[in-house]
Amino acid sequence: MKLNMKINLLIVLSLFYHLTSAQTLELNQAIQLALANNLELQVSENEALIAQNNNHPGNAGMLPNVSLNINGTPALTNINQKFTNGTIIERNNVFSNALNASLLVAYTLYDGSRMYAAKNRLEFQDEAARLAFEKNVQSTINQVITAYGNILRQKELLLVMSFLESLSSKRLDLIQIRQAAGLANNADLFTAQLDLEARRQAVTNQNALLSNAYITLNALINFKPDSMYQVQSIELTKQPLSLSTLDSTLFKNPDLLMAQARLDIARESQTEIAAARLPLVRLTGAYNYNLSQSQAGFSLYNQGMGPQLGLGISIPIFAGNVNKINYENAKIGVKNSELQLAIIRRDAQAQLYRAWNDYASAQTQIRSDSASLSVSKSYIELMEKRFSEGQCTILELIEAQSVYVETNYRYINNLYIEKLAETQLLLLTGQLVQ
Repeated sequence: MKLNMKINLLIVLSLFYHLTSAQTLELNQAIQLALANNLELQVSENEALIAQNNNHPGNAGMLPNVSLNINGTPALTNINQKFTNGTIIERNNVFSNALNASLLVAYTLYDGSRMYAAKNRLEFQDEAARLAFEKNVQSTINQVITAYGNILRQKELLLVMSFLESLSSKRLDLIQIRQAAGLANNADLFTAQLDLEARRQAVTNQNALLSNAYITLNALINFKPDSMYQVQSIELTKQPLSLSTLDSTLFKNPDLLMAQARLDIARESQTEIAAARLPLVRLTGAYNYNLSQSQAGFSLYNQGMGPQLGLGISIPIFAGNVNKINYENAKIGVKNSELQLAIIRRDAQAQLYRAWNDYASAQTQIRSDSASLSVSKSYIELMEKRFSEGQCTILELIEAQSVYVETNYRYINNLYIEKLAETQLLLLTGQLVQ
């Protein structure tokens, strides 16, 4: 993962250079920038690294504990001793020193399989942290695609609004010329002025929506909020999607995989708790060294060394029913994890079918609207020509404009919905990273 972050840093530097020189940001570049700069992803990556480090046999108690203990106790003592043979020793400030050293080894031979369950739990926790990181990666990609697609949508709608504004401006000029020639009345003039103002406000509002769309994407890729650049059209995946194939790959759903990992963790935790009610067998060994020296007294020099071996068995008899209660709670925890897995599987399948309906519906409407686009364009051009020749009223022309706006909005919005639905389908089936 550290290597990936270094690679991402190089990607970021190259993308900044590319953006500065060409002023164009492609979707893949935006995704790479978001993955490299996203702070939440960095936190998730660090948590995955912690779980990876914790996944070690020593944390499960499978390795022996080895320690070296050394103690030295120098002292000054006033001695006053009388022995049975009549010897008397009286001496002040007698220096003495006791040195104790031991190499201790303790190894668990049997603990009711707790250590094996603990190691399995660490494996699943490592897996869960990795899955959480991958889920955050896919979630970030989904957000970038959504924000990037929204910029494209708002830009296309701005083109439509600007086109209609230009038509309304030309129409007002034509009416003013007609009125000067006595061929138009004030009603047509006022209507044209109000229509132009409405089109200008629509352009202003659309510019605000486009600016906000840029702000959203800039926050994801860690650009300044007012950064502006060109974006390119988004293509759908080259591989056609089918509901049956997506349904069969639903087991790759990130939430589903994480729920399964949590269930595995709960089961191993239950095994660990159950082991607390079984005997514990430990093997201990040591090599001891003892040295005692004194300038005066009964013992002037004493040294001892040698190995030591021990076997200990601990059998739990009664602990206030704590182990029993903990085990019952662990069983409930496993049951809850199973229920959560079933809930997530149910919800994931429902989300898949909803996303598929949006995807299929958008495709159907796009095919219909693509034909209507040319018709609405021809219709408004015809009405503009008829209006210039005095063969239709301004209200009929405005109605043609409304049809043109509605058709374009519907088509552009369905393109956006189609891409979002496709992205959601790939996210639900764990294929978005690809």
